[in-house]
Amino acid sequence: MRKINKINKNNIKNKFTQALELPKEIVLNLPLITITGKEELTIENYKGIIEYSDDKLRINTSCGVVKIEGSKLTIKQITEENMFITGKITRFEYLL
Repeated sequence: MRKINKINKNNIKNKFTQALELPKEIVLNLPLITITGKEELTIENYKGIIEYSDDKLRINTSCGVVKIEGSKLTIKQITEENMFITGKITRFEYLL
């Protein structure tokens, strides 16, 4: 019963967001991920860092875990809501 109510709430929020043309990442608390070339990545609305090394990052989001692989990966800037990553990005994937 709870799962059905949660699905209905998300569906209603999604339709409301579309009808009013509001940004989904804000209303639905979805991550907004911007990749610039192969060397820069910005994640907004992330939940936390699971793993961090110079060749791999795993970041928790409301949609699942984001995995970034590469070399010389560095978190250049981090706030409660945003993270700016630099380095040579060779792989990006969502882990559900």
